[in-house]
Amino acid sequence: MFQIKKICCIGAGYVGGPTCSVIASMCPEITVTVVDVNESRIKAWNSGTLPIYEVTTLKMYIQVKGAL
Repeated sequence: MFQIKKICCIGAGYVGGPTCSVIASMCPEITVTVVDVNESRIKAWNSGTLPIYEVTTLKMYIQVKGAL
């Protein structure tokens, strides 16, 4: 049976960033990559200064930061 091992999310904004945080949290065996044309948005996610404010997303992101 086919198993997904890698996921690439296009867009790190209000939908892509939180979605990938949830996927990484719920499926730690999957490598999650996020890409965006806005380099500053990716830098913000990598620095830990999230470009959005949502408490649950922040908690999940902190938990899985190394997996993204």
